[in-house]
Amino acid sequence: VAALGSGRRPALPALTREALLRFERAVQLKAPDGVRPALLFAQRDRILRVMRTVCAAEVTARLFRVHRRDLAATGAAARPFDAIVRVRDGSLHAVVWRALPVDGRRLERLRGARAWAKRGHRAGKLAGIVVIDLHTGVARALPVRGHRAGSKAA
Repeated sequence: VAALGSGRRPALPALTREALLRFERAVQLKAPDGVRPALLFAQRDRILRVMRTVCAAEVTARLFRVHRRDLAATGAAARPFDAIVRVRDGSLHAVVWRALPVDGRRLERLRGARAWAKRGHRAGKLAGIVVIDLHTGVARALPVRGHRAGSKAA
């Protein structure tokens, strides 16, 4: 999300390095006495897998082709979403990157995301929400407020 907001193209080594640095800072803040090495390495491996999956996803490439002027909000300014983008037809779409469960809770998470999108955002009314699963890289476009089905979400 930080790279999207900065206008940089997604380069796996740079994005991975930044993610691992943030992870290490978070571990130091939460557990100043350290963490068992096996847990630390398992989490680092998971971060690497997720970064590879996200960078390889077509939706990630499409998001990084969005012109900077079409980024309505990213990061903290986009909360509770990760980004708000304006698409070709001028409508706003929320983007969230989340690790979705593989069981029945997935549907509840998607419904929750749509409910948040229906509330809108200070950037304007949202026509849809794109949920990108961090486990698979699969993106699901969910229309909001009767926006016509089949429109491009990013």
